[in-house]
Amino acid sequence: MVMVVWPPKERTMPEDIARYKSPPHKVIEFLKKGRDQLREKYRLLREKHRVAENQIRAVTKSREAWRTRAEAAEAKLKELEKKRQPN
Repeated sequence: MVMVVWPPKERTMPEDIARYKSPPHKVIEFLKKGRDQLREKYRLLREKHRVAENQIRAVTKSREAWRTRAEAAEAKLKELEKKRQPN
């Protein structure tokens, strides 16, 4: 049977470091490198997301402008067709 002590005993920094075989400076450098890689990865993702949002906004605006022009042209065409038909 395993006894669990609650709350767990707080460890001091030297005890935590002592259980690793690698020197602390290597572990710290490894963790910093991983952190920096994650930051860069998510920075690039944020940038791609921002570019995609801008592209969506531009396409939506362009589509709305074309829709407005098409509706105006259709209205003008209907008006001209009404004038052309004899009553």
